[in-house]
Amino acid sequence: METVQTIKTKKGEIKLPCMTPIIVPIDKVQANNYNPNQVPKNNMILLEESIMSNGFCFAVVTIWDPDLEKYVIIDGFHRYTIFKDDLEADEIPIVVLNHDITKRMEATVQFNRARGVHQTERMSDLVRALHEQGLSDIEIAKKLGMELEEVFRLKQLTGIADLFKNQQYSRSWEMVDSE
Repeated sequence: METVQTIKTKKGEIKLPCMTPIIVPIDKVQANNYNPNQVPKNNMILLEESIMSNGFCFAVVTIWDPDLEKYVIIDGFHRYTIFKDDLEADEIPIVVLNHDITKRMEATVQFNRARGVHQTERMSDLVRALHEQGLSDIEIAKKLGMELEEVFRLKQLTGIADLFKNQQYSRSWEMVDSE
């Protein structure tokens, strides 16, 4: 078995399985049967966009199951799904941990929950910064996996009227002279 590199910290030695990715046939990898995580369709589209724009930056975390003779996913199911179903790749990069079923379940939830959630105020600041970099609302929506309406709402939260200065509005009513 390959030795995993480590880094010493004040809280102990940290294993670095991220330093030992391998590329395996995608048909040797399968989902686990306990992951509670669901990803909305628009985020799956964003994930594919991210993989296409940035590359496959995070290997799928697995264990080897000798009974199944397959790698079972601990973390990265949605990356795996994009690679397998949308991109139709024949291979995928993985890292392999040596976890029993209890540790695998714990790790799956830890990975899912550690990702956190986006804070609205920070997302508003991000939308503002991208606007200031010259991106259109449509480009911002696509790159961040949002609906156009969400981009507009986040721009409103910044309180900056300047973000709307070139926005086209529909006429909801017309001015007429009254007698």
